[in-house]
Amino acid sequence: MRIAISVAELAVTWIIIPFLLFSGAPFSAGLGLTIVGSIIVILSLLLAIYSALVVYYWSGRLPTVIYGPEKTVQSGPYRFVRHPFNLGYILFLFGLGLLSGNYWTLLYVAVIGAVIVVYSLLQEKLALKRIEGYEDYKEKIPFMIPNPGRKIPFDKSTSIPWQFIVASFVVKLVILIVLPSKVKNARVLREKKPFVLALAHQTHFDGPLIFYSTWRYLRFVGTAIYVDRLGLLNWLAVIPVRRYAVDTSAIRQMLSTIKQGVPLGIAPEAARSWDGRLLHTKREIWKLFRMLKIPVIPVKFYGVQRLWPRWAKIFALGTSTVEFGDPVEADDPQLEEKVMGFLAKEDPTFKLPYRNYKRIEKLIWRCPSCGAVASINGFKTGFSCSSCGKSWTKPTVNEVIQLHDRIMPGSMGLSFPIKDEVIFNGERVTANMYEDHAMIGDYRLDYSVVKNSSIEKSIEPVFGIANEMVSFVSTTSALMWQEVVDFQIKFRLKKENYHTDLWG
Repeated sequence: MRIAISVAELAVTWIIIPFLLFSGAPFSAGLGLTIVGSIIVILSLLLAIYSALVVYYWSGRLPTVIYGPEKTVQSGPYRFVRHPFNLGYILFLFGLGLLSGNYWTLLYVAVIGAVIVVYSLLQEKLALKRIEGYEDYKEKIPFMIPNPGRKIPFDKSTSIPWQFIVASFVVKLVILIVLPSKVKNARVLREKKPFVLALAHQTHFDGPLIFYSTWRYLRFVGTAIYVDRLGLLNWLAVIPVRRYAVDTSAIRQMLSTIKQGVPLGIAPEAARSWDGRLLHTKREIWKLFRMLKIPVIPVKFYGVQRLWPRWAKIFALGTSTVEFGDPVEADDPQLEEKVMGFLAKEDPTFKLPYRNYKRIEKLIWRCPSCGAVASINGFKTGFSCSSCGKSWTKPTVNEVIQLHDRIMPGSMGLSFPIKDEVIFNGERVTANMYEDHAMIGDYRLDYSVVKNSSIEKSIEPVFGIANEMVSFVSTTSALMWQEVVDFQIKFRLKKENYHTDLWG
């Protein structure tokens, strides 16, 4: 209802009033005035639209008289003047006046402009009483005429990048076309205070589905290696976090962001799932949630795993559902149980087959029947083993999970050495995994010195040791390396404090 009233008010202001004001005008201005007037109209419309979008993304409201923003907006054009939307409207009418050829209408424009200025001043008096931080903002920023010496420096914690708005629109359009989605319980996103969205990270659809679900400005926290490589993530104001270290810079950005009332998006697992199940989270993530001292809202995605699993190169078209849970307070003793319990809810689409099984050998890296490594070949409707001839036709997501369980170390015995061809330091070399170490070409990786493991770009196993990160591209399966090495460290070397995605 509030949005409908705001849109109606904007329609009266920007359509009906200009129509009544200029409906009888001849619009016969000379060429020079026509060019100048057209430029002013176009630029003023862009200024007003940009200002309105910034206000809406920042506060959830439009810059209207009846339902204006209830918080200080100092982003976009509001970094330079306090009333860019009203300035845009005055310039819009002035440009139409030049185009009209009836210059008496400029007198009406002057009167309307004076009324808008007076209204803006009265609006500020109310804002000083109602909106926290507005007095300080007023001291910093000029009224309607920009002053190069008075502006707010750009900071993604306090300002929405224009690229974010553009990218957000594009993402919404793309999702609407390739993955029409139902959104449940989105009302929790209307919370005025900041919060953390804790999402189960299954596919590359996850982030876009969040943007599809809300018009609110929010900042995701992502792995620095991806933020550095993908310009789009910078446009979307993602906070980069360096892995395997306490990233104080990222923590400062998070605190600065929530101080401005901007929500955060964090995947507790810190990695995408390979088969759709939740990964084990590190204790540090829950310490972070408690340190932020803001509510945590869990987000569950349904239907995406079978369309774009981590092991697949391309996605399939389909539909999905995004469900937001109720906020959980950061000081709730059952924070982890409540959030992970929501994220672990059953997905009915797991009873359906995948849309495509090409590259499933990156997940099912050995045959569930005979155990032969690198013998699985995926195709459109299933996969088969080149060693024993066993085949699987359109297994469901749940059935693939069961097959994955069957081949994992601890369920099916390992026969060492396990051979692979890898790209290491730019060269293709033979690699072998043994019980307590791996040989990658001439390089020996002792499991006893490995501190952590991860997989980058779904093809590079990465093992952290004392002073370096050992990474390479596996031609068989990066997951195979992580599962085997992690299992050997956790259960054969009995390093109980060693964290793994699969065994905790």
